[in-house]
Amino acid sequence: MTPSRKPGIVRRVRTRTLPRRAAGWSIVAVVLVSSAAVFAGCGGDGGTTTVTVTVTGSEHAAQTPTGPAVMDLQRLMTRLGYYSAPIDGIYGDATTAGVKTMQGDLGVTADGIYGPETHNALGRKATSIVVEIQTALAEYGYYTGPIDGRYGPATTEAVTKLQNDLGVTADGRFGPETAKAFNDAVASGQLKPVSSSS
Repeated sequence: MTPSRKPGIVRRVRTRTLPRRAAGWSIVAVVLVSSAAVFAGCGGDGGTTTVTVTVTGSEHAAQTPTGPAVMDLQRLMTRLGYYSAPIDGIYGDATTAGVKTMQGDLGVTADGIYGPETHNALGRKATSIVVEIQTALAEYGYYTGPIDGRYGPATTEAVTKLQNDLGVTADGRFGPETAKAFNDAVASGQLKPVSSSS
């Protein structure tokens, strides 16, 4: 059965076409690809990977970027504690919220778009984190290289040595498992600074 209508009333539905935002999302995609290359240096073999972003949606709808670069951003934000949703490669509400929170903490415009301002601020933050890791590794006798904020081969090797001593996965990356084991070992006295007397 069809619903009854009152005679003489015509229902009009207004439609409007949303503009394509592909150009704006292309910029986001380029920035995400660039960020993936920057953070590839944080442990690993130093190789470069080309990442392709696929934009989904119809021509008449706001387009949401998807793909491996978005997954890389989601993984990075997960490691930094800004994202806890599934790593699905979709730059949706959860990713946008994570980016906004991260931007607020970095002191940049919190608009939810991972652009050049956010990328540069995060790069500065990443360098300071690596300096902290190198300093701690040097203090406990694992690192003898320059404290330069670069997560290069010497830092990776030092982290791997530390991981072997702590009995955690020895992958050369200072992640949550390594950080917890390191903090626990320092707190218990298992690890002592090399400059202290035993």
